[in-house]
Amino acid sequence: MKKHINILVAMAMFLGLSIGANAQLAHTKDGFVDTKAKDIITKAKNKIKSAKSISFVTEIIVKDQEKKEQNRQRAQVLLSKNKYRITVGGHIFYCDGVNVWHHNRETQEVIINNIEKEEDNILNPVKLLENYEKNFRPKFIREEEDGTFVIDFTPKKTKEYHKIRVFIGKDYQIKKLEMNYYDSSKTEYTIEQYHTNVNSADSDFVFNATEKGIEIIDMR
Repeated sequence: MKKHINILVAMAMFLGLSIGANAQLAHTKDGFVDTKAKDIITKAKNKIKSAKSISFVTEIIVKDQEKKEQNRQRAQVLLSKNKYRITVGGHIFYCDGVNVWHHNRETQEVIINNIEKEEDNILNPVKLLENYEKNFRPKFIREEEDGTFVIDFTPKKTKEYHKIRVFIGKDYQIKKLEMNYYDSSKTEYTIEQYHTNVNSADSDFVFNATEKGIEIIDMR
């Protein structure tokens, strides 16, 4: 479970970025930047940030080294700027922009962390796109026949995965993410039932501490 949740955020294992024929590069103080990838990411980020709140369902498929499906489950996600609530299986993750609560409904435990420790949460595209320059090297791969842009995010720091491949529609909405691991296994996240400006309140992103019979473990 932690493998699925604690990545978005996001992406990282190779320290170098190969340059493809489709890349448009500019040299900056931080090195070469793929300007085409940056332009697409900026438009996707601005679209997400312009919405007051977003809800969507993500189908998560885990594949082994031979690309055979090993596990499939669905996650419900509610986002509001830097806040989120993720429900997947028997787990609920709440984030109020500062703290993250992980409620394991099977063991009736809640673990509390600072948001900095959860910065790799791939189910929060706001976090992924806002921090991509700090955490990743993006590379434009191709534009598919239906107008979908394919961009690889290569991490600047060593992670358990070596890249995240992001599929962004011609409307600049994220459609799919693929987490690629060093052992050739893969986890795919396909976004469905995407809705913007849904009703939400601050209380939706905070664990209700009045629930009884739950052990609280504060790791802050």
